[in-house]
Amino acid sequence: MTEQFIWTVALAGLVTLFLKSAFIEGQHYFQLPQWFIDALEFVPPAILCALVIPGIFKGDVGLVREFGNVPIDPKPIAALIAAMTFLATKKTIPTLLAGMASLYLVFWVQI
Repeated sequence: MTEQFIWTVALAGLVTLFLKSAFIEGQHYFQLPQWFIDALEFVPPAILCALVIPGIFKGDVGLVREFGNVPIDPKPIAALIAAMTFLATKKTIPTLLAGMASLYLVFWVQI
């Protein structure tokens, strides 16, 4: 780890802290429009979809890069199992465990 890397990470952390705190603390000085507050409700699901969907359906990364190609892509199967686990339990940890276990199991069954 170089000194330049440490300064870059520290600066990025400060910028992130400033942006988040300015938005939160700024609510004391001005009122956001109600339509904007209502729209903020959809930001977390939109970001989650933007991060997860390409990871499921695009690219050969992770396991495939490490162990080689397999006939059936295990990512959509694992995502479906994780979604079914979440709908059944409504809990995060079992969802993560079921998704990761099924990802590795489906991958290793095909090797």
